[in-house]
Amino acid sequence: MGKTNLTSQPQLGQRLFEIRSQQGLTQQELREKSHVSIRTIQRIESGAVTPRSVTTKILLEALGENIDDWYNSDISEEQKSSKTLSNMLLVSASEPTLKQALLPAWISGIIYLLMVIFEQSIEIYTENSANETMLQYMMVIVKVIAAISFFLFTKGILSLSILFEVSLLKTAAYISLIFVPFMYLTEGVIILYFQELNGPESTFRALSVIPLGTISVFLGIGLKRLQDGMGRLAKVAGNLELVFGISYMSLIFSFVGVLILVPLLVVEVVLLSKADQLARAGEI
Repeated sequence: MGKTNLTSQPQLGQRLFEIRSQQGLTQQELREKSHVSIRTIQRIESGAVTPRSVTTKILLEALGENIDDWYNSDISEEQKSSKTLSNMLLVSASEPTLKQALLPAWISGIIYLLMVIFEQSIEIYTENSANETMLQYMMVIVKVIAAISFFLFTKGILSLSILFEVSLLKTAAYISLIFVPFMYLTEGVIILYFQELNGPESTFRALSVIPLGTISVFLGIGLKRLQDGMGRLAKVAGNLELVFGISYMSLIFSFVGVLILVPLLVVEVVLLSKADQLARAGEI
């Protein structure tokens, strides 16, 4: 089967219109992001003209699209899965795509913060509750939501590490967004399998403390290196992450990490929110 070239008309205009509409952008807003005139955008979307390749590339980058993805050919399911995974992990992502990851990241950070608070509340309530079965299912739901929201939250940190070229933070973010969701989902499976909250799940969590602390130490060092681009807020987030990580690694003082977890998350959410605002203003 031959491949359909989506960079030719009328497919090009139709797809540009669909993507712009899905992102909630007006033609004026696309003009501001791409510096391509509204008249040209209108004519391209209507199929009246076929733009030069450089104009197509500019518009696609402004919309966070990759021109290579605009060729629909016979590719295997394995290749499709690989491409999906690459997009999820921001591998070779364009600058607009990296910036677009910041908004869902800080919103997900708020959701993750709420899940941390809910999780701690359930653990406290379990000690004085006779209806443990209901609490087990509540805990599993909390852990699933925590895994998803943490993944999206950490993608924001990963995005910043790529935008500001902080390789240590990039490596730590990749490890974190894989390890922590895996930890949450595994704990959820253990609770469902063993039908108890304070059994094997607690043992698994105890075994996860040291690697979690180690990851946090590297995240802390990496966040501090964002100070030149993101100011003192990045330094504060890095210092809190370092204290959290060192506390967990020491085991004896892991309670200190538990105490500062909420303030740490608040600062990181504010950091990502600030980065999102700067990105929208074109300052990063």
